[in-house]
Amino acid sequence: MGTSRLNETDYYRKIYGGWLGKNIGGTLGYPVEGKMELLDLTYYTELSEGPLPNDDLDLQIVWLHALEQYGARLTSVELGQEWMEHVFFPFDEYGYALANLRRGLVPPIAGWFNNPFTNCMGSPIRSEIWAMIAPGCPGVAAYYAYQDAIVDHAGGEGVYGEMFFAAIESAAFFENDRDRLINIGLTYMPVDCRTALAVKDLLVWHKEGKTWVEARELILKYHGNPNFTDAPQNIAFTILGWLYGEDFEDAILKAVNCGYDTDCTGATLGAILGIILGPENLPERWLKPVGDRIAVNAPIVGFNVPLTLDELTSRTFKVGKEVAAVWEIPLEFTKQTPTALKEGLLDHYDPNWLWNHSFHTDRYLLPKGTRSNLGLEVIVNYGDEGPAIGKQQQKEITFTIINRSKELWEGYLKLDIPDGWIGNKEEPFMIKPDQELSWKTNITSNHELKPAYTLTFQVLRYHDNNYWNKETLNLNLLCATHWKVSGPEGSLEASAIFPGNRLRFAEALQTDQPGIYRAVTTMINPGDKALRLIVATANPVKAHLNGELIIDDENETAFMPAFHRALESKFAEIQLPKGKHQLEIEVLKGEHPLEVYVLPVAQKNTKTPGPYYFFTDILFA
Repeated sequence: MGTSRLNETDYYRKIYGGWLGKNIGGTLGYPVEGKMELLDLTYYTELSEGPLPNDDLDLQIVWLHALEQYGARLTSVELGQEWMEHVFFPFDEYGYALANLRRGLVPPIAGWFNNPFTNCMGSPIRSEIWAMIAPGCPGVAAYYAYQDAIVDHAGGEGVYGEMFFAAIESAAFFENDRDRLINIGLTYMPVDCRTALAVKDLLVWHKEGKTWVEARELILKYHGNPNFTDAPQNIAFTILGWLYGEDFEDAILKAVNCGYDTDCTGATLGAILGIILGPENLPERWLKPVGDRIAVNAPIVGFNVPLTLDELTSRTFKVGKEVAAVWEIPLEFTKQTPTALKEGLLDHYDPNWLWNHSFHTDRYLLPKGTRSNLGLEVIVNYGDEGPAIGKQQQKEITFTIINRSKELWEGYLKLDIPDGWIGNKEEPFMIKPDQELSWKTNITSNHELKPAYTLTFQVLRYHDNNYWNKETLNLNLLCATHWKVSGPEGSLEASAIFPGNRLRFAEALQTDQPGIYRAVTTMINPGDKALRLIVATANPVKAHLNGELIIDDENETAFMPAFHRALESKFAEIQLPKGKHQLEIEVLKGEHPLEVYVLPVAQKNTKTPGPYYFFTDILFA
């Protein structure tokens, strides 16, 4: 074991090659994104002056800014802050996570709660930045990928997919063997997650001699999903292109020609091959149309966006040196001596302990502002329902406190709750080094409804039986949604409190028999709004607002609970005045499980920050 060397010229050209490959693959795949049939592309189908803008690269430019602003010790908390300040995409998991962040939740709960898109491609597509700042250290790259992915995919396959790709791309700075790289990536996913199973099955089918078209069909048969952004199938398509491709061009074409989330599959494979090959070995006919330029989408705002790939590469290069120092990676950057890999670099850090963290809990370090876990670690568990509470509803919150310091902590644990709430608010504690304790507290809300409620957890520290100081954490609970629901033929009725926007009829009524299900609520709107009201379901559905029929779809359709791409037959656009409005929903259930989301979002034309954002201040009472 020794210190590996990375020649700075090699480092720069591999970063540049990765970004260039990302642009090439994304520009190839973007125009056919979402097509579910087998395609037959042979070249770009759409070109502008340079590459086409793509969120695959946009978000990584934001993460570069985050690294420059917060440094190499940044976590999901800072990345979540970047979403609110610089990213206004309403797409699928992005829109749900942003709504949660705006209401005061933090990752991983912000990425998990009320989010039906955690298994999707929004995070695997932004893996490259973490590999590029941790060259040759896939464990560190996967750690950053985890911190990134839990902002909007916590609990889902999107987390594992991003860790998988980041590890492959990081190792590719030193390792060129395809099979070895894929196996490295697989070590950074749980062995039984859907993505790992899809990739491992693909490797078997390739070894058995299946053609690439046959392998594609098998992926869809055993790992397919009707949502075109589902991660396992698209990650398998990416690897398919790599396995069956005879060269760079053939590989990205095969990946994209598999269809579905084509900008993502093409861009990621282009980046992997760009890192391995370097820019000088990429085909000129693919390079020339995209050039050195960068194109970003309008919602990426608020900081200096790099104008060229050269600038992007230079800034990435600088951060990589800082990361190596902070993480004490056994890697020396050299100007003259050649790149050399020593034993131990690729195994420098193992982040797989992160899989043991529950996505239903928040984790904090005290004293506040701490980056290294050398004081108190506080884990907050809101239960399976997550951080939501209804009016006059009881909720148990568990605080687990672990002493990571070298000294005794003692005093009182205290929870400040809103006026009029009931709860056990204070508990004495004493905790020695390397010990932990749990405090379960039950709270009951009052009748008042607000979009969010702030609770303050305090650690009151005592020395010599006297108060010394306190550490505080502000925690937010969201207002649950309240409905009256009934089952087939009105034989079953119940008042239901749902933690999020999904109507869980079967749970509330203790039945899932076919028939008509109804739900009634009062929407409380604090101000006049141009509203898109979505009732996302695959089933026939009707919706009345204040007695007026606004949605009437008698057909079975796809289930699409997205803000920006909801089915036209499943939403109504209205001008909603300030005040209270009665909403009635009627859904016809067949043999399949019933999925229904009710979503109040903005319409397309907004002044700022962008279209289709979630209205966090509308209540369902």
